[in-house]
Amino acid sequence: MRSQPRIFIIGFVILSFLILNISLVDSFGATEYKHTSKWGSKGVAIGQFNQAGGIAADSENNLYVGDFTGRSNLIQKFTNNGTFILGFGVLGNGPQYFTNPAGIITDSENNVYISDFGNPNYAIKKFDKNGNFITSFGTFGLGAGEFISPGGLGIDSEDNVYAVDFGENDNVQKFDKDGNFLMKFGKTGFKDGEFRDPTAIAVDSLGNIFVADSSNDRIQKFDKDGNFLMKFGKAGNGDGEFNFPFGIEIDSSDNVLVVDNKNNRVQVFNNDGVYVSQFGNDGPISDRLQDPSGITIDTEGNVYVPDGKDADIHVFSPVN
Repeated sequence: MRSQPRIFIIGFVILSFLILNISLVDSFGATEYKHTSKWGSKGVAIGQFNQAGGIAADSENNLYVGDFTGRSNLIQKFTNNGTFILGFGVLGNGPQYFTNPAGIITDSENNVYISDFGNPNYAIKKFDKNGNFITSFGTFGLGAGEFISPGGLGIDSEDNVYAVDFGENDNVQKFDKDGNFLMKFGKTGFKDGEFRDPTAIAVDSLGNIFVADSSNDRIQKFDKDGNFLMKFGKAGNGDGEFNFPFGIEIDSSDNVLVVDNKNNRVQVFNNDGVYVSQFGNDGPISDRLQDPSGITIDTEGNVYVPDGKDADIHVFSPVN
């Protein structure tokens, strides 16, 4: 008879543990991903890349992929299964031309913003969804609205554009959708709110800003006004550690997905920087990432990661 209370207590503990874990999974949203496909290859033909880098999905789940190359169509647009739609951009030094297209982002009207790392006199270019040039903004320099090496782009719910500068500026700059300068924050350093080679940026549903502080091997989080909130990560190859974080994206549950470039994986964190899971570094060799160089998520939660070594796009789908 005395064993009954113990059995009840043990059962209650197990039930509580299960409920807690179910609640955690629900609060995280999709936390596990599996490799489902890949498309593209190395080359200069349609649907091929020299070095696939910047990538962004629009509201119709079309994908825009940038290519660090001198070929004619430097930006290619695909369906989400890799079917080529169109290409635009040519090599050159002008507002509608590219040298090294880096960051890509789309707005609520499916306009496309592209930063040109090799062309800071016309740092950010804006095109419509058909590849027609609209405008450019940002110039070369160290002041407001000026860049040395414009890199990753982010966008908020009001279509404001955020751009990192991983050159001498080591900062983040914010513009409205027409390219008018709004604010900047950050400088070179190791302290909170300082950067060494920030390469990627993303904005969550509350307007919080996450920056991949690449050479400091960490992610920093700021409020919508650029005030430092927190940081997570350190150098290493363990869970929650980084070796040059080089891409960042926010999912529909405000989880933070980080491309861990030299560790050849993507790590998933909750919005407070707590490590959740990782993917891209297991399974058959052909499914593994090698030098991943960007990330985007479509409306169905599928994750697309360009592979710098094989010049293709890996697709991962949520498991739960």
